[in-house]
Amino acid sequence: MNFKNELEKSIPANMKLTEKEKEMIRYRVRQSPTSRFHMHSLFVSVLAIIIAVFLVLPSIQTKKQEENPTSQMNIYDKNQIPNPFTEEQKQQYYKQYLKIVDQAMKLKTGIEIGVQPIKEFKESEWVAPKEYEKMVQNMIHQHLATEREEIAEMSSSLKPAVTNINGETTKSTYLYFPDILRKIEVTAKFDTQYSSELDRQVFVSVDNVLTQLASSTGNTGKWKQTSVRTTLVDGGKKFSIQIEGIFTLNNLSFEKVFTIEFNCNKYGNIY
Repeated sequence: MNFKNELEKSIPANMKLTEKEKEMIRYRVRQSPTSRFHMHSLFVSVLAIIIAVFLVLPSIQTKKQEENPTSQMNIYDKNQIPNPFTEEQKQQYYKQYLKIVDQAMKLKTGIEIGVQPIKEFKESEWVAPKEYEKMVQNMIHQHLATEREEIAEMSSSLKPAVTNINGETTKSTYLYFPDILRKIEVTAKFDTQYSSELDRQVFVSVDNVLTQLASSTGNTGKWKQTSVRTTLVDGGKKFSIQIEGIFTLNNLSFEKVFTIEFNCNKYGNIY
């Protein structure tokens, strides 16, 4: 169809139009309902595709899950309590429990930790060795923290070191065991001499280190010294003495290692 010819035929003869007005009329004729219909059809088609995607996609996902059911199950299993340990695992874990406790007891902190017989373990008490070791370490750390608090609270009541006429110096400290605080006396004989380099008296030796529970504790427990190790530090101004022993009360024994320090002033007085 020739829009130009048809347009000119439809215009009355007595009506004169400019070329610009004719062009505008032709443009409006082109924007016919047919064109708008095509746009409407395209919009409906796109909308139908979007709806179809939303309807079909869940079905596809469900089908994939049915084809691979273990994917969801594996995630679930990771959050569940593991299956009960086998007897072989329990035997291996028990041996490691014993080693963990044995290493902890070598620290001789004054706390007694033991491993119950394997037959007495409940299913809920079986854990991986690392978890068991962490539990034991937490017990020791808590014990030492309480010890520091208890001794700090009582330290103000301790009297200064005393040296008798035989040259033996006695100094007191406290030892802590679970819910038990005991005062202990450490006695030793020190020798000092003048140091021209430091222009003061310094320690040169220590002998006869002995320990005993203070008489104020009465018959509440017994202490047995088992070893002593001395270290001269700070240019001879100080002796650090590490003492090991066993405290026994009501048929319970606690191994304990502690350190006490003796200082020497420039005149040779020990404190």
